[in-house]
Amino acid sequence: MKRILPIIAVMLLLLTALPMMPTDADSDSKVLVDYGNGQYMWYANSGGSTFREVLNNSVDDQDVRDKVTSPSTSDCRWHVYQWDAGWVDKGTDLNQSCSGHVAFGYYPDGFAPVSSPKYMTSWTTLNGSSSASSVSVSHGQKNPKMPVEWYNTYTTGYVDSGLVVAGNMLYHTTGGAYGAAGGDEDAWVYALDRFSGGTVWKYHGIKGAGYEVTTPVIIGDYLVVTFTCGDVICFDRFTGEEKDKMVVEINPPMDSNGDVVWEGRVFQTGGTTPIYDSGRIYFGTSAGLVYCLKLSPEGKFSEDWIYTPPSDKGSSGYTGTRGCFYYHAPTIGTVDGKRMLFIGSYEGYVYALDADSGQEIWVKRVIDMREDNRAAPGTPGSAATTILSPDGTHLLVACTDGALFSLEGYLITLDPGTGAELARTDGSVWRLDALFTSPVVTESGFYTYVSPLSAGSQTFPASDGGEVQATTAIYKFDWNGKVVWKSKDYQMIKGALTLDADGILYGTDYSAGAFWPTGGALTALDSKDGKELWRVLLSPYSEDSYSMVQPTVVDGKIYTGNDYGAVYCLSDVKGEGTEEERVQALQTVGFKHWSWYVTWAAIAGSIIIFILLYRRTINV
Repeated sequence: MKRILPIIAVMLLLLTALPMMPTDADSDSKVLVDYGNGQYMWYANSGGSTFREVLNNSVDDQDVRDKVTSPSTSDCRWHVYQWDAGWVDKGTDLNQSCSGHVAFGYYPDGFAPVSSPKYMTSWTTLNGSSSASSVSVSHGQKNPKMPVEWYNTYTTGYVDSGLVVAGNMLYHTTGGAYGAAGGDEDAWVYALDRFSGGTVWKYHGIKGAGYEVTTPVIIGDYLVVTFTCGDVICFDRFTGEEKDKMVVEINPPMDSNGDVVWEGRVFQTGGTTPIYDSGRIYFGTSAGLVYCLKLSPEGKFSEDWIYTPPSDKGSSGYTGTRGCFYYHAPTIGTVDGKRMLFIGSYEGYVYALDADSGQEIWVKRVIDMREDNRAAPGTPGSAATTILSPDGTHLLVACTDGALFSLEGYLITLDPGTGAELARTDGSVWRLDALFTSPVVTESGFYTYVSPLSAGSQTFPASDGGEVQATTAIYKFDWNGKVVWKSKDYQMIKGALTLDADGILYGTDYSAGAFWPTGGALTALDSKDGKELWRVLLSPYSEDSYSMVQPTVVDGKIYTGNDYGAVYCLSDVKGEGTEEERVQALQTVGFKHWSWYVTWAAIAGSIIIFILLYRRTINV
């Protein structure tokens, strides 16, 4: 029997180990399809000896397979990659043999996707992609732990940029602190370890307008940032080394008297937030130009094209369409097979360009308040957000009077191919009079926070045929411009919302934490009906820690920031918190908090010791 026992033990060990052994070399491997614009999708690898076989076996969407196998004549093509401690570019031949993790990416030669088998989720640009859908393919949090997992605070100014993520790194800028001196008033870029919040590297730039609000864009191994001083810099995103810098014109065109020729507002803030699409970098400038740049594998810039709208000022006044571009990134989408760029200006125009050539397709003035602009007298207003529907049939345009705190604004929808204003299916005017955050767009409709105006819509049409009272809330609209659902009221949200893969919507309050419970929160809602799932206070905070930051959702972690000069990470991991939070916990829980029991025990122990010592003294 003693001889049999070791044999039985070995057999049991082998039996328990068998389920862990893969029956196929590719059973645990993944397939990545990366569109080269921030959008990507992962699939289980269903096997195959060549890239073509893996694609056909693993990707069940025929449209995706058609895109990957479509011919291309540009210098940006579908490349195939195999994982070997990094994506190894194998060229463009789909019939090559492959194994393990593979990827298909639409990039120029010398570039590779940033999503990897270890860090599958990335968020490389403002709103998640060049199409600005604000939809994350990652899961978020249904039950976050508080205090936040970690936070990082700065003395170098406000965090107003978006937070972009690739691998284990998170990147953002700070905008300079008003009234500060020395380096605290300058431009800064930070690279953080996204798991700890620790600073990996930082860049100290020069002061421009005194605030930095543009969001960096991640392109392969590089990070590209536009600054208000006019600098556009490419960094090695792992080390912070400056690879290249160019300077764009920040000043508007002037007439012979030295006056700005256009009538819209002017912000001398350099480039807008840049986006990356199909091997090109796009952004507008405060001088009213649209740039398209190439980036070499060595991180060097070169101009591909520059679009200059017409502008002239004669005896009869200003003629032309040129105006200031500020903050808002362009949007790229495909309309009737053509890649198009859309961007709005502070002259009240929307510009539609051929994204490949820079050729003007159409220009339309969507707002003109020069005769009656209470908030910014004499100016036409701003064509702010431009977002394309996933099917390319609707271009949403949010218009405002152009002021920091707008008094008037509305949302309209245009035919993206012609610029013509669209109507609802019943023939009524498609227009919603209110202020809107940058919409989250899906096939079934769009989500946005609405700030009603005293002179705006008092009700919105509902998809069920009724009317919905216009209040400060988060809404889902269908593409016919009708309300599907409305959440409960929230005081104010200015940054874009984010939708995760589980159907949860996230939004950061604009109002500061000092106004809690009406301000300083990160809120999660169910996108099916708008019901609040949870709402938590972000700490530390101050009386003026306002926020315009969109939440970034990556692998169960939610990142956001505010004017306290803070970045927060919320997850299922409970952090250490702040002294402020510990005091608040005592005030909230009162005598039920564990620390009171410790305190009472210590007091009781002290009393007992005192009595014993007193009795001993008496006996002596």
